[in-house]
Amino acid sequence: MKNIIILVFAILIQLSGISQTQSDLKNAEGFYKQGDYYNAIVNYEVYLGIKKPLAEFSPYTLKRKKATIVDESTAKAVSILSSSPLLTKSIAWHLGESYRQLYHYQRAEPCYSRLVSSGSDNNYPLARYLYGICLRSNNKIDEAEKQFKIFLNENGKNVANVNLANKELATIAFIRQQSVKADPSLTFGKLKGNVAQAEGAYAPIVFKDTIVFTSARIVDTVNKYSSTNMHVNHLFSNTIANVNEVTGNASIIHFPSKLSDNEGTPALSPDKSKLYFARSREENGKSISSIYVSKRSKDGSWADPEKLDSKINQSGHNSIQPSISLDNKFFLFASDKEGGIGKFDIWCSQIDASGNLGEPVNLRSINTKDDEQAPFYHTNSKTLVFATKGYLGMGGFDLFSAKGDIQHLQTPVNLGYPINSTKDDIYFFSASSDSLIKKSYVSSDRASDCCLELFALNKTYPIKYKQSLIGKIVDCESNISLADAKVNVANANKNYSITTLQDGSFKIPFADSVTEFEISKDGYVAKTSPFFVANKLSRDTVYQFTACLTKVPPPPPPAKKDTVIPVIEKPLIVYFDFNKAEVKEEYNTVLDQVVSKFAKDTSKSLALEINGYTDAKGTDSYNNKLGKKRAESCKQYLVSKGIGAKNLTVKSFGKTAPVAADTTPDNKDNPDGRALNRRVEMHFK
Repeated sequence: MKNIIILVFAILIQLSGISQTQSDLKNAEGFYKQGDYYNAIVNYEVYLGIKKPLAEFSPYTLKRKKATIVDESTAKAVSILSSSPLLTKSIAWHLGESYRQLYHYQRAEPCYSRLVSSGSDNNYPLARYLYGICLRSNNKIDEAEKQFKIFLNENGKNVANVNLANKELATIAFIRQQSVKADPSLTFGKLKGNVAQAEGAYAPIVFKDTIVFTSARIVDTVNKYSSTNMHVNHLFSNTIANVNEVTGNASIIHFPSKLSDNEGTPALSPDKSKLYFARSREENGKSISSIYVSKRSKDGSWADPEKLDSKINQSGHNSIQPSISLDNKFFLFASDKEGGIGKFDIWCSQIDASGNLGEPVNLRSINTKDDEQAPFYHTNSKTLVFATKGYLGMGGFDLFSAKGDIQHLQTPVNLGYPINSTKDDIYFFSASSDSLIKKSYVSSDRASDCCLELFALNKTYPIKYKQSLIGKIVDCESNISLADAKVNVANANKNYSITTLQDGSFKIPFADSVTEFEISKDGYVAKTSPFFVANKLSRDTVYQFTACLTKVPPPPPPAKKDTVIPVIEKPLIVYFDFNKAEVKEEYNTVLDQVVSKFAKDTSKSLALEINGYTDAKGTDSYNNKLGKKRAESCKQYLVSKGIGAKNLTVKSFGKTAPVAADTTPDNKDNPDGRALNRRVEMHFK
């Protein structure tokens, strides 16, 4: 009789366990259909034996009494998911989708793997594609590429699926490219200290020594008459010890009325008087997120938040992730409101002098048909940073930057690895007013199975040492200082033009390397002097420079005024500045000698050959053209004085007939020689 009682009791326990298990499955399916993926996962995992509820805990309510569920490690969960006979195709699909919606890619992977390994099934046409997404998110790049290629081959006639596969294959190629191009000046790591990131921490803002962020940790957030704890998002703060570490414990930001609504993604006005954030509430059976603002009281506490008006929060639509530019001119946010381009778009409102928000404008130059979220505008560098799935990236949300004024943004550029990863990277914030990347923060789930965490990002910039030149220009013969001489810097990104002082001195600051100077003064032969300034310096450097100029040779004396035609046996010469073709005023007397000779020619048969020459700098083609321009300048002067053009012949010899060496015997530049070669010779025939 005793044995019979024991057997009956055992059967009852077994039947009770089966009934409980079926209840777990039924509840899981119900939560999945409602889109409550978190509770669907809890119940599926209890059904599969991944989670084991304790006796005092009911997994079907939000109440936590003295105990909670035992959550096995991801490794053990993956092992059970890979082998459990209870994981049917239907459960594998629903649980895989629930995991994926909440970014649990490690646990989603074996669910889709089960579907893929069981053969093709028309009920789950995207199973292999989503399996590849999980593999890529879990950094199994080669295997992900293999699955996307198989999916592409299986869907050759399905244009939409082909586009999905090709986008992911392009993403994998971009991932490989970025891993090679990593910037060594960037440091990127999880924020250290007691920030308690186990339940997720994201969307940071920093002011002075305080960081405010969003977290889903379990806290008592409902009204004082309830003892229920809710696992929801709220705003927390910590003290920043340095750029990559916090100190002390995170504390929740309280509002006078304690509510159990999800709230987060903070933004603070520059004067720290207003705190904006998003809060989600149920509207007509649907969870809707809206942006609220809380004003700081005189005692430093925050007043009850007020919902922004319909310009920002359009009825039936979500508005999230507020952000304010440091100059307090622009209020940015993400929304799926009407008038957008895609899913979530980035919108911008101008802030007037009274702090009122203007009508939002869609930033159409950067928004796509996919999601754009989490805007941040860095005023000093005029750069918008935002997260998007609409451009080629490394997977999930990637962070992009777009330069320019907020109303006229350039094409977005991927910020690359290590800022971006194969998972979601979002919520950029720079705590540096002068530099975008220096002292900044990013939210990423790259190091977690499920949740976004806070990462510190810093860029090391090379020290820019100052360099300058102190110089002096003198007369080559007398060594007398030359005032009002012009010094132009050549081959620099910034063109300097300096005029010497009364003592012939000048000073030039340099931002770039320099290779030569062009020096000129009226009455002197212009010259180009080589001078090399280094790109890399180990200290502030001042250079010394001295150069001399040679006076222009005086012209031959004018012919006597008589009836005899002057005999000019030597060629008349006009000299030119470097790379110039204009006749300088001091050479008009040389050309006037030609005019005088033609005026006294009674036969009217006198002819003049005008030949142009250059120094050796530049190509043959360029110098041939320059020589001709110089000769033409002389011809035009003579024609203007009444000499017939038919009596004048113009030729160019370019750099082929120098009268002096352009370089010294030891192969150094000879500026004086080159000055003599920049000429026009005139010969009578």
